[in-house]
Amino acid sequence: MKRRVQFTEQVVRFRDYMPVADREKFLRLVARIAVEPEGADSYLAYTSDAVTREAWDDRVMVHYVVTRFFVVVIEADIYDASRGFNEV
Repeated sequence: MKRRVQFTEQVVRFRDYMPVADREKFLRLVARIAVEPEGADSYLAYTSDAVTREAWDDRVMVHYVVTRFFVVVIEADIYDASRGFNEV
C-alpha cells in the first residue's frame, strides 16, 4: 500500500535548496519509501523505536516515521565531503 508522504518544515527548506541532481535522488528515494516504507533497504533508526526508520541512496539519507497511512520525513541530509557536505 502506497502511503502519503509528509515533510517537516526543516526538510522542505533543505529540499528546496538542494542541488538539482541531489533533489532528484532525494525524490526518488522518498517515492521508493512511500511504496514500501519498511522494505529490506530501510533500517530502524533506533533500537528502542519500531516506527522511526532510515534509508539512504547514493549519498542522500532520510529519517522518517511510518504511520498507518503516512510516511513523515523528519530529517534529510547529504553526505559528500568532496562538495562540502557532511563528511561520512
